[in-house]
This record gives sequence, C-alpha cells and structure tokens, in this order.
Amino acid sequence: MENIEKTTPTQDALLDNREIHVYLIETAKWGNFLAIIGYVFMGLLALMALFMIFAMSQLLQNQPFPMWIMGLIYLVLAGVYWFPVTYLYRFSAQMKQAVLRRDESLYASGFANLKSLFKFFGIFTIVMLALYGLILVIVIPMAMLFK
Repeated sequence: MENIEKTTPTQDALLDNREIHVYLIETAKWGNFLAIIGYVFMGLLALMALFMIFAMSQLLQNQPFPMWIMGLIYLVLAGVYWFPVTYLYRFSAQMKQAVLRRDESLYASGFANLKSLFKFFGIFTIVMLALYGLILVIVIPMAMLFK
C-alpha cells in the first residue's frame, strides 16, 4: 500500500515567499529612512539642550524658571528617544540583510528588534497615561481650592 503524505507548508515558507520579501524590503527601507531622520532630530534636540544649558541660562538669569533645567529635560528626552530609533534602525538593517541572504537568524533578530520597539512604545504609553492621570488628580483639586 502506498504511503500518502500530507503536504504541509514548510518552515521555510517565510524565507521563500516573494510577496513577503517585497513587503519586508519596503518596510526596511522606510524604517531606515525614519531611523535616520530620528537620529538627526535627536542630535538637534541634544544641541538645543546644550544651547539652553549653557547660553540661555547665562542670558536669562533672572527668569523664574531656570533654562538649564529645561535643557536637562531636553537632554533626557533625547536620551529616551534613542531607544526606539535604535530599535527601528536595527530592525531595518537586519531585515534588509535577512531578505537578501535568506538568513533565518537575521529574520529572528530583526523581528526581535521590532518587538522591542513595540514593547518600548507600549510601556512609554502606559507611563504617559499614568502621568496624565496623576496630573489630573493633582491639578483638578488644586484648581478647586484656589478658585
């Protein structure tokens, strides 16, 4: 009796699918573009922070809010911005190489960076919503007290 094997998609279906390759290459190109723009703006943000820390704090010494504090806030924001931009750049570079070489480990590494990017934005969103909620809980009663 003849053995009939069921044909199941192989694990390499992702590596052999032309349509998926086209989408991944295009996604990698746009991700690379956005990451480069992100690095440029991160550099501009850091330069602005240094300008505020050194130049503006000397020019506007009699202000109620010191400019060096605002510069430090900008510097921290540039540091926080580094993580998603780097994850996006790594995803793009690894995905481009994975498609060209058909390397499964590069696919995995690229998707791991994409997962880290989404995880960062998820945690960041939760933190920002919590801060907004905390601010509302503090500001609304304060506004009622000083009415």
